[in-house]
Amino acid sequence: MNETFNFTRFLNLFKKHTAEQYKTYLMSTGVLIGVLILVLGFISYSTKGHMGPVIQAAMFVNFLFFSGTIFTSLIFTDLGDRKKSIPALSLPASHFEKYLVAWLYSFVIFQLVFLGCFYAIDYLVITIGNANSPDKIEVVNVFSTDRKVWVSFLVFAILHSICFFGAVFFEKLHFIKTVFSFFIFIAMLCLLNPVLLHTIFQEEIDNGIPFNMVGLIINKEYIYIEPTKTSFIIAATVAILISVILWISTYFRLKEKQV
Repeated sequence: MNETFNFTRFLNLFKKHTAEQYKTYLMSTGVLIGVLILVLGFISYSTKGHMGPVIQAAMFVNFLFFSGTIFTSLIFTDLGDRKKSIPALSLPASHFEKYLVAWLYSFVIFQLVFLGCFYAIDYLVITIGNANSPDKIEVVNVFSTDRKVWVSFLVFAILHSICFFGAVFFEKLHFIKTVFSFFIFIAMLCLLNPVLLHTIFQEEIDNGIPFNMVGLIINKEYIYIEPTKTSFIIAATVAILISVILWISTYFRLKEKQV
């Protein structure tokens, strides 16, 4: 029998995890639906039914990032409790199978459930708003290339990989410690980015947000350099690579966990 992965063993572990956690996941889904109804309903009411695609997209991205990172940070919560960590690590399954179950639930299944919940509530709110409005509002298409909302899935992959690693690396307060470390990294990046840009362009920097356009001041004139399609492809590739590296690092960190 393969010690790293066996499909029957993995399937049994997946069923066991589902049987133990389905009540918690159902309650979490109920909370998500309730918050979506409150927030989207309030916005639709405040705008008199004119909750356009831009607002819908903003709500989609914010809810995806916030709820997804919290859920991911708690996926390995048993490892931080001595009483729960012993049976969790002693299960007759490989580390890879335990890792894969957690990854599937926190990344793949979560996004599918989130998409279903968001579209169900968004469609309901938009339909009610359009009932008494002459201007019909369309439900946002998050996969459309026009508004580039789909980029949020790439960003979520990075955020998931960071929180996934933090869930194993930190024993307690996984979400808080992971977010704190992430914000320190972003702050350092924002501080060092203008210095790096000045070194590259040898000009005064007006605007230098990481992974965005660059603003230069040349002879008292403001010049803005926007990212090209090629640079966007490079950034997307780097984002995927970072996510994969962190996912792999999480697996090896999980392997280090001992009973």
